[in-house]
Amino acid sequence: MPPKRKSTTATDEEDEEYRKKRDRNNQAVKRSRVKSKMKTEETQQRVNELRVKNQLLEEKIDNQHKELKFLKELFLTQAQAKADKLVGVNLNDLLRCSDEESDSADQGTSKQKKNESSKGEGSSGSKRSRR
Repeated sequence: MPPKRKSTTATDEEDEEYRKKRDRNNQAVKRSRVKSKMKTEETQQRVNELRVKNQLLEEKIDNQHKELKFLKELFLTQAQAKADKLVGVNLNDLLRCSDEESDSADQGTSKQKKNESSKGEGSSGSKRSRR
């Protein structure tokens, strides 16, 4: 026996259902692409903002280095004018040491502050017990 043919109404319904699914999928893809594009643009805008902020911070660092250099020179000028009071002290060596320490200032300063705070707590506690 030959296979039975589907009725044309059933095929039309299937085609219509398929078209609806395809249309819904196409709309979802469009929404997804728009959303992705917006997210990419927002990310690019954030990158640009951070670059500007980074540039400003770099300029601030440069200005502070210049100010530090100026203040060191000013200090040396004043100290050399009063060199008779600083017998046996080489100011250039002191400043050179401070330059080396400033490179590791974050680590050293935080350790020093912790040590000072722990020393301060112990000494203030002992003063209270004496009273």
